[in-house]
Amino acid sequence: MIAPVSVGYARALLRHFGKTPEQRALLLRGTGIEESILAQPGGDIPASALVALAANITSRHGENWSLQAPTVWSNSMQGALDVAARTAPTVKEALATGARFGPVRAPFVRARLRETTNAVRLEISPAFAMDQPVWRAIALAVGLNVHAMFGQILEDSLADATLELPWPRSTGSERLRSLFSCQVRFNARALALNVPRQMCGLPSPFADRGLHAKALEALQMTGRGSSASLSKTVESIIAMHLPQRLGEESVARLIGMTRRTFVRRLAESGAGFRQLLDGVLRERARAMSAAGLMSRDEMAAALGYADATSLSRASRRWLGSRRKR
Repeated sequence: MIAPVSVGYARALLRHFGKTPEQRALLLRGTGIEESILAQPGGDIPASALVALAANITSRHGENWSLQAPTVWSNSMQGALDVAARTAPTVKEALATGARFGPVRAPFVRARLRETTNAVRLEISPAFAMDQPVWRAIALAVGLNVHAMFGQILEDSLADATLELPWPRSTGSERLRSLFSCQVRFNARALALNVPRQMCGLPSPFADRGLHAKALEALQMTGRGSSASLSKTVESIIAMHLPQRLGEESVARLIGMTRRTFVRRLAESGAGFRQLLDGVLRERARAMSAAGLMSRDEMAAALGYADATSLSRASRRWLGSRRKR
């Protein structure tokens, strides 16, 4: 959840679905993604923040939103991963590159390569718990990208491969089937691309050992979760669950850490849980107050306070802390 992912994915999604400031604000609600990071060309956000954005888009536009945002699953969006896979010497090595480094570029997924008697299988699953509609939406975007990448590598042979989708056939299935040049199978146990074994030894038309090595080096240098990312993830989780007030134990469990490890990691980043909680509540209160749409009692309820008096006491404490600085 805390592994960094390129903010470019979020920018691309907001370009398609956040046409107005109001739409952007709705889609960014509870994600912890700030406009300042969106403006940074090389910025990163926690994987959980991107998934939260995808969840907001799914709730408003349905599970097939990726069909409206082809930039998100285009080869160019995948950066060094696309270069490394296409320049691999053979099809099998391209599949192995995708399995090894796909989660580096997209840390919200896990990937593995499995070999059977007849095929080599690139299998992709969620890296952490997600609601099924959100995972299906993300899986479709990932499946479209896998198809685009290996469509270039396999060319006409792609028709002999099979893409497995982890949801049942539905009224929109034929529309999805028409997007893929390979065979498509629904109701599979996982998202997967099956490539016949006899095709795996074929050379990639883009094979370039020098460029392949440079792309792999770039992927290997990608960070895997900083203390700053942990703080952003904690803030996102706190904001997403309001007005329920989560404690350290609950947040640690959602992230997949013991409470002891969680507290230590936060301390290493120079932050404490109470500090992050107060920061989220303070900023949310400030935004509500600036909007002027809620009474003091309504604001208190939205932030998990028992009453407006409790919110006022917290506001005085926040003000005092800021004056001390």
